[in-house]
Amino acid sequence: MNPPPTLLAGLNAPSARDRDAAAEQLGDILRSSSLTQHEAETAVAHLLTATIEDPDDAVRESALNAIGNAFERRDLPLHLVEGLAPCLRTMTAPLLEHALGILGSTRDPDAYPVIEPYRHHPVDYVREAAVMALAELPDQNTPEVTDHNS
Repeated sequence: MNPPPTLLAGLNAPSARDRDAAAEQLGDILRSSSLTQHEAETAVAHLLTATIEDPDDAVRESALNAIGNAFERRDLPLHLVEGLAPCLRTMTAPLLEHALGILGSTRDPDAYPVIEPYRHHPVDYVREAAVMALAELPDQNTPEVTDHNS
């Protein structure tokens, strides 16, 4: 099942209410297992564009929630959502909380330097989101085991 083209197009509707509804419906579809990996990645790419470009924070939050739903059923690569990184510093705290969780959900160690500075954010729940996102990543402090008997 492809993401319905009307929902993808709905992310560009003139009305914020319609864009928000499209993002929420895409989130419901992404939460299910009805999409292939490629279809899910296509939907996430459209939602990422909405997150970055939409002027309405409610739409942006729905798009971020929908992206987060995609991680419930599948692994998605960091490169798919790394477009969030340049936007983090201008996001409101609620949006930032979602974005950090998404970056951590990739489980890609390359997300560490993007997430780590938010451990010192002035808003407590953003700091907590950063700590939780970092916990999803492979341990950065584990020394490599070397064989000294060689």
